[in-house]
Amino acid sequence: MKLGWNFIRSLLDNTKDVQHVGIGNIAGKVIVGIFWFYMATVLGSENYGQVSYLIALGSMGAAISMVGTSNTLIVYTAKKVPIESALYSIALILGTIAAIVLYIFSSNIIVSIFVFGYIFYNLGVAQLLGNKLYKKYAIILIIQKILFVSLALLFYSIIGFEGVVLGFALSMLVFSYIVLKEFRNTKIDFQILKPRFGFMINNYALTIEKVLNGQVDKLIIAPIFGFALLGNYALSIQFLSIMLIIPSIVFQYTLSQDATGNLSKKIKKISIGSSIIVACLGIVLSPVLIPIIFPDYVEAIQLIQIISFMVIPSSIILAYNSELLGKEKSRFVLIGQGISVSVYLGGLLTLGTIIGINGVAISLVLSGICQAIFYIIVIRHLKNQEALRSN
Repeated sequence: MKLGWNFIRSLLDNTKDVQHVGIGNIAGKVIVGIFWFYMATVLGSENYGQVSYLIALGSMGAAISMVGTSNTLIVYTAKKVPIESALYSIALILGTIAAIVLYIFSSNIIVSIFVFGYIFYNLGVAQLLGNKLYKKYAIILIIQKILFVSLALLFYSIIGFEGVVLGFALSMLVFSYIVLKEFRNTKIDFQILKPRFGFMINNYALTIEKVLNGQVDKLIIAPIFGFALLGNYALSIQFLSIMLIIPSIVFQYTLSQDATGNLSKKIKKISIGSSIIVACLGIVLSPVLIPIIFPDYVEAIQLIQIISFMVIPSSIILAYNSELLGKEKSRFVLIGQGISVSVYLGGLLTLGTIIGINGVAISLVLSGICQAIFYIIVIRHLKNQEALRSN
């Protein structure tokens, strides 16, 4: 019994950083997940779809402005390279341009505000994770999620569904103080970017591909299938987000660890193993729970069952993303994400047209499988190369 307790205590002591990341992410996901599920019942599928559409617009504008800064910041901050202010400057300049363009396109100032909130959020998170300030990251993340729910409910009661997006945008500005503080700590030196330009550009392309994979579908689904079906699809994606809590936590922890040569293979294996259990639960429980909790979203049942399969390749993708980015092998991550985007968008326009919204979900799963298979091949190839060099 004593040996068992000592083992547990040792395990807890050695995984404090993972625990902090986990607590922040799980608490944040639970808070936001409950909120989104509540709003799904309050808004109805059509308004829920419109909220998803506006968030997709703002997210795309912000991602185009980020120049791959999230992963770049985490990797180089972990390596103690003073790259922050230069990247922040580029992101904020491009973000201003994106916000103006989106306002002209949508005539909606809330979308433009969301662009800045999203940029500050990603820069702040990357800064904290890169410096391995996991406890501080957890605290600020939970504060942001509580602010999000409070402000979203407040503005929803005043201006309707657009208020949800405004509350989301304003809550992310809580990370702005981290960014503004870092401007004082590191000087703006664009010369420091030159030797790292290739890695930056690869990460920028990766960011664009990721947003295309995660947001452009909503911009396509709305005009083809309507906002009501988009609402059902968005609810399914929200369930996927909840199911990916463990792999996401592992990725956020291991990226800075992998960047400094501390490979965490055991925790990645646990993450992948847990994803199989979670996927099975999603498939089995959705037909039981959805009619009870979300009676207006019956179309989401099959979508959730299909999308649940995505949890398994996603956990593999996140594990290998961490290893490849930590080794600055972003070219392979870029190619893998490109394969995923091509399969997804191709399937969306073909299977989506033939089968309907379920075809979109199938395309998403196929894109994840193809990307995971590519990463498995790449990792084995790199290991074989390392083995040959060592011999």
